Amino acid sequence: MEFWKDESEPIKAFLALFDASAKDPELSEGLKKVNQLIWFDYTESGPNCSFWVDTRGGALKNGAGKPDGEPDLIMSLSADDAHRSWSDKLNPVMAITRKKIRVKGSATGLLKLAPKLKKVAAIYMTVLKDLGWEDKIIK
Repeated sequence: MEFWKDESEPIKAFLALFDASAKDPELSEGLKKVNQLIWFDYTESGPNCSFWVDTRGGALKNGAGKPDGEPDLIMSLSADDAHRSWSDKLNPVMAITRKKIRVKGSATGLLKLAPKLKKVAAIYMTVLKDLGWEDKIIK
């Protein structure tokens, strides 16, 4: 991995990102409208490198690993490309068309949030700083 020392680091960062995003009213409402159980599968970067987000029924829950139950959407990519995406350095729509991100299920709801990626990236930079990982910030 280019940005991470082990598979636990990206999951820690990405879970913190979703926790922080859930506190933002605009992002929180957008996520709730997705109304899916999403598994972010980064296991090509390590067997324990994945997390899930559950936005069904107005909930905003997340956790490490594979979710209990069948996910509505699986986003498969490397932890490094996920870092680039959350940093707004990898366009998710282009990454999907170029097969850097592989999608199983409907990503339409999630992709509606793509215009909010700059806001998400700003929150992600704060999360990385709070974790003491300024060196992971992509300039």
